[in-house]
Amino acid sequence: MNFLVLTLAIFLVLLGEEVMADFYKVLETIDKNRYDFVLDNGLKVVILNIEDAKSLDIVIGFDTGSLNESKPGLSYLTSQVLLFKNKKYNMLEIPKYIESLGGVINTSSGHDISTIEIKCLQEDTYDVLSKLLDILTGFEVDDEVLSIVKPSIISSIKAKDDDPWDYTRKVFLKELYGTHPYGREPESDEESINKITPIDIKNFFRDFYTPDNATLAIVGKVEKEKIIKFLTENYSKWKGKKATYNVPKIKKSNSKREVKIKRDLKQSTIRIGHLSTNIKDKNRIKLKVLNHILGGGGFGSRLMEKVREKEGLAYGITSNFYIDRKLEGYFFVGTQTENKNVKKVIEIITNEIKEIIDNGVSQKELDDTKNFLKGSMLLSMESFSTIANFLISEKILKLDKNYFLKDIERISVINKEEIKRIAKEYLKPEELLIVIVGGE
Repeated sequence: MNFLVLTLAIFLVLLGEEVMADFYKVLETIDKNRYDFVLDNGLKVVILNIEDAKSLDIVIGFDTGSLNESKPGLSYLTSQVLLFKNKKYNMLEIPKYIESLGGVINTSSGHDISTIEIKCLQEDTYDVLSKLLDILTGFEVDDEVLSIVKPSIISSIKAKDDDPWDYTRKVFLKELYGTHPYGREPESDEESINKITPIDIKNFFRDFYTPDNATLAIVGKVEKEKIIKFLTENYSKWKGKKATYNVPKIKKSNSKREVKIKRDLKQSTIRIGHLSTNIKDKNRIKLKVLNHILGGGGFGSRLMEKVREKEGLAYGITSNFYIDRKLEGYFFVGTQTENKNVKKVIEIITNEIKEIIDNGVSQKELDDTKNFLKGSMLLSMESFSTIANFLISEKILKLDKNYFLKDIERISVINKEEIKRIAKEYLKPEELLIVIVGGE
């Protein structure tokens, strides 16, 4: 049975007793159709065959991001110029060619991982893989390219600074992490972007876009033996060794503080939170359950019920444990309210945090959340892109095999006592950083 069809079938019986039995069928299906190997140059490859698919998703991920850059914004800018110039092709010839096949190609870079992703038809697999290899082995950049790309990035940075929600997040991260790379957006700021030169980008590409620092994930209709032969014959010729780089440590601050930035606005944007854990924490899934009940579950969450439904103080409010990363992530609550209501909203938020620490959650809240999260996780598997990126994260962040599906199993056995315990352990009202951007 097609993996995606099987996944949707599971979703339909999600609330029944059969869910875990069908979950194991999914795992069995993936294990049967997944193949992992490593080329001589260190490139890690994961193939997942979807038997009756007509397309596939190819993602190559690199164990690099703003954590590795010598200048703020360097990793992000590098990712944005990858497709422009090449030693073998004219300007933008490769992305234009892929688009002519009906495919799509995108590049990205965050704090931890950088990727090149291509969606294409199954019949174009080897043509597309050849072009991807050309990107990796023939990359070029010069002032002409930067004169095109830099203004676009700077325009985006300015737009974010004009948006109260984005700007409040920027201030929050800076206050939380200080000068650490996690304390800034990957694209950094206008001044930093303008300082980056073609030489900086070439050196960064040479040091981190290397086969021994990369994972290639291919999800879709794949002829296993044929693609292994192709990759072995062609991608083994790709050379390079990752540079040694010491990732900076995060300096923790336990002091509770409030930061106010005045702007001539009728509403204030509020972001409250503190440092937290990372993706390897054994309680990560329990934290997702806790967060969904507290503020991450939309209209069903406690904070939405109190702040919007009962008090009418905000249109929306959300929370999250932003922890799916290498180093320490963070917990936050964010909302917007009229200036006169700021103090009251902050009080409600802090009281709800204390309430869930002291008294935990109800069985209904827990059951509803577990069912929702299991369903949404399974349903997300209908996307080849989602699966491919999960596989990239699994390899680069050194997670358990098929962790993205095993999370469903872990959710199923969580109980109320565990949620109360981790609320006490991971929510720290005495360390809350409060950032307010607005009037009054």
